Amino acid sequence: MVTSLRSFEQECSSAKDANYQVDRCIDEMTEAIDKHDVDKLCTMWESWNARVFHSLDAEGIKQAQNYEASAYRLFLVQCVQRKNIAKCNEFFRRMSSLTLNNPQWTDWFSFPYNHHAKDTEPFRKYFDKTWIEIYYVSLHNFLSTSLATVSPSVIGTIVEGIARDPLAGDHVDFDEDLIDDFAVIAQCSAPVKRGHSKPSLRNLLKSLTSSKKPSGSTD
Repeated sequence: MVTSLRSFEQECSSAKDANYQVDRCIDEMTEAIDKHDVDKLCTMWESWNARVFHSLDAEGIKQAQNYEASAYRLFLVQCVQRKNIAKCNEFFRRMSSLTLNNPQWTDWFSFPYNHHAKDTEPFRKYFDKTWIEIYYVSLHNFLSTSLATVSPSVIGTIVEGIARDPLAGDHVDFDEDLIDDFAVIAQCSAPVKRGHSKPSLRNLLKSLTSSKKPSGSTD
């Protein structure tokens, strides 16, 4: 009985630690986006791809690529909202191997100069707060599932490495065309408690909302 109880407690502790590490990963990503840190954001995804997602099946790798692309696009949206076009250009230089001659990125080269992007496809959903919330919850679940077979030491190395050295509003109607694979994954996944990452996500959404206000806005 005692042995079984200790085993159960160890499993619970491991589960909490793994969830905490995923929370930290999400926190680091939202911080990189909020601070317009191109190198940190790209390095994080390069690390995830090399150490975690490379072992997934074809469908899992495709999903990881979709999450990665959306993270970069949320980064571009943040930069445009704060009129930091230089960071957009830096991103396209940094990720030219991904974006050049890629049909999925063709429209995005003109995005920083499109004054009506918020109401234009394919950019519109990246301005929608509900979609953004779904994206982060879904990404959290996807990371948790992907990291299930990765040792805690590897997860810790990824998080600590990125943290130490990045170089190693208004209600919007949620149209049906905004509901994509992220929403499906979020609905099908088990509920996720993001206690450690809530402040960062809340700050990100707060910054998105505040950008709409005429006073104090950086738009």
